[in-house]
Amino acid sequence: MSGRVLAWTGLAAGLGVLGLVVALFENVTRPAAEIDRYAADILDSGLAIARNLDGLDELEQTAALGGAVPGLALAYLDKLGVELP
Repeated sequence: MSGRVLAWTGLAAGLGVLGLVVALFENVTRPAAEIDRYAADILDSGLAIARNLDGLDELEQTAALGGAVPGLALAYLDKLGVELP
């Protein structure tokens, strides 16, 4: 009879330890999942910034072409013989 009591006591203690292990595991995985969500948000933001900067080379080319327009216009007017006041 005392063997059965010890066995049931061991099972009860084992269930208590199992519950403690599950609770500790949950306490570790919850912050890890939150960190994973933050990392995913940071990655999405970084990729969005990179997409916005993809047109930077075209912007530099546009600025260079726009800077050349006044000189080209003056040369064209000079070729046409137009006198500027």
